[in-house]
Formats: sequence, structure tokens, C-alpha cells
Amino acid sequence: MARRLRIKTTPRFDRRLASFLKAHPELVGKTEAAINSLARTPFDPRNKTHALSGPLKGLWAASISYHYRLVFLLSDDEIILVNIGSHDEVY
Repeated sequence: MARRLRIKTTPRFDRRLASFLKAHPELVGKTEAAINSLARTPFDPRNKTHALSGPLKGLWAASISYHYRLVFLLSDDEIILVNIGSHDEVY
């Protein structure tokens, strides 16, 4: 069994997450599930994980739902969550 990656957050992400969940309480479960899925298997096709380019090169994104994304840094043993929001908000 693969080991679970450690999840860390930035202060900016923590603020954005609080605002996001306040605005979208119906997505609390999906957001938790997406973060847990990333920790277990970052490249599971259900996450729709993809590398970003341009000014966000070096970062990755994964889907929470059709409209919402998590943006993160990925290393061998951890994921650092840096942003959350709609496609237009995070890219």
C-alpha cells in the first residue's frame, strides 16, 4: 500500500478555505474528500490532477467539482495546498 502524503496549508489557503466553505457549505464533504484523495493518490484520474503552466508553472491543480479547484505544490512526501476556488479565481 502506498504511503499517504502529508498535507500542509499556507496561511492564504486557510483564509481562502474558510471563505470558500462559508460561501459553499454544500461542498464541505466534496472538499474534504478531494483533499483526502490527493493525500492517498494524487494522480487518481478522479482528481483530474494536472500541472499548471505560465505564471503558475510548478504548481498542480485538482478538481473538487466541475467548477472548483484546489491548487497545490507537490513533493515526494507532502502536498502544500495554496489556493481554492473557481477556475477563474485560481488560474
